[in-house]
Parts: sequence; structure tokens; C-alpha cells
Amino acid sequence: MKAKYWMPLLLLLSACSPSQPVWHAKAQQWGEFSVHFETRPEVLRQGMNEFLIIVDRKGIGKRHIPDLLVKIRVGNGRWRQAIPDGALGIYRRALSVNDIAQEKLHVSLRYHGKTGELHFDLAPQPTASH
Repeated sequence: MKAKYWMPLLLLLSACSPSQPVWHAKAQQWGEFSVHFETRPEVLRQGMNEFLIIVDRKGIGKRHIPDLLVKIRVGNGRWRQAIPDGALGIYRRALSVNDIAQEKLHVSLRYHGKTGELHFDLAPQPTASH
């Protein structure tokens, strides 16, 4: 194939990929649920970001979980209810982020009278060298 055909495709694909590496916090457990998050845009930035809280339930995977209430906040902000997105166990909410390196994402879960809270770093934390 001639370069004039594949070169534009290559440029388009490189323009769509994030300029920074995408980092994901490890999933955390709360009872029978495994919880992790993703952001839109994929690479977190200062300002408004959409958070996707993904909840997997042991034995059934990614499905809507009736009676699960998910609220989130960044840092010391106000708690905001995340909205279920279809039947996939995904809950969405846009929040403002001021300091990616210092702030954490707080996820509050309530299910059948039980409540819990998880805390996620928004960026990889520096490791102490010995």
C-alpha cells in the first residue's frame, strides 16, 4: 500500500491517543463489591472531569445493582450522587479537580442498610527510596 493511503490513518490514530500515560488506581473491595474508577478525559486534568465508578459484584460481574447508592466527592468537596449508567454497574458524575497530586476520590456506598467509604488516589504516589 502506498504511503499516501496509510499515512493519514497513522496520523489520525496518533492524534487520538492520550499524550500522557493513563494511570489507573487499583480496584478496592467493599463487602461483595469490587470498585474502581475511570475518568473522562482518560488523562485526569485540573478542572471538570467525569468520573465513572465501576462496581463488580462477586458472582455476577458488571451488572446493575438494585438498591446500591453511590456518592462521590473529590477532596473536601460536597458529596454528589453518581447516576447509574444503564445496566452495567457503572455510575457517573462530573466533579471539579483542583490538585491531582494531593486530592483523593472518595466513594461512599450504601447497600441494604450498610454503608462504607473507599478512598482512591487520583495520581500515582511517589515512592520513598531507601
